[in-house]
Amino acid sequence: MNQTIYKDEEKNAIRFSDFKKLETDCPFAGLGVKYVASGEEIYYANNKKYNVKVGEYIIGNEFTKSLVQINSKESVQGLCIDISSEIISEVAEFHDLNGSELKEFLLSDQFFVNRYNVKNTSLGYTLNDINQKIKSGTFTNDLHQNELFYSLAESIITDQRFVFDHLTNLEFKKDLTNEEVFRSVLNAKSFIDENLTANLSLESIAIQTGISKYHFIRVFKSAFGISPYQYQKRKRLDLAKLDLIKGNDIFFTAILYGFPDVPTFSKAFKQQFGQTPGSIRKSNF
Repeated sequence: MNQTIYKDEEKNAIRFSDFKKLETDCPFAGLGVKYVASGEEIYYANNKKYNVKVGEYIIGNEFTKSLVQINSKESVQGLCIDISSEIISEVAEFHDLNGSELKEFLLSDQFFVNRYNVKNTSLGYTLNDINQKIKSGTFTNDLHQNELFYSLAESIITDQRFVFDHLTNLEFKKDLTNEEVFRSVLNAKSFIDENLTANLSLESIAIQTGISKYHFIRVFKSAFGISPYQYQKRKRLDLAKLDLIKGNDIFFTAILYGFPDVPTFSKAFKQQFGQTPGSIRKSNF
């Protein structure tokens, strides 16, 4: 079953799918999002295989050649969202000083096709929200939906500008090498994001990239400006701050996010936020 939820003359569209078995060409229109709401879909996009599981999605454009396969005992549900090239161009040029370069990246054969997790992107919240509204029958076809595609474009451009900026930081001789290495480093970054409370070793993170530990550190720092350890520490502190705002205990928060004791946690926390954990916690009561 493939149901069109919304479609307009500008070629914006939202479709909901529910299949157990499927193998078909899967074209992208404008800038397209393929989101898996349950189960797993396998995409072959530009001769690369992507196992897209629940809570994940891929993005492609009209230059992306793609095939999708589904083979499951249970229903596999997903969303296909097409955002017109006109909206992408308008938003890219408005929100970015290098809008023409970003637009070229997004809408040409230079686009970087990759798999993403909704937990780690600006687009993720909106995809979850649309999926829930479709399932509950509260998704309405009105002026708000026209505005929705601009909001989707803004989220995609926020995420893809991050990809565009950091991909161009890598200085290998071949663009293909750049893309392959950056794809691997993005996978490692997602692995860190999804295991922030785990005691990860450098080896366990680097293995996600298929390159040596030394090369991984060098490439990660070249792409993101900080080392893998510094990135993990920063993300842990961001989550710890949110927990403290909720009123969580300082000691247990410190231990949860891998700090050996409260003094070590407090020092790192103050360096990042300019306030102690105690002052953050008290200011929200």
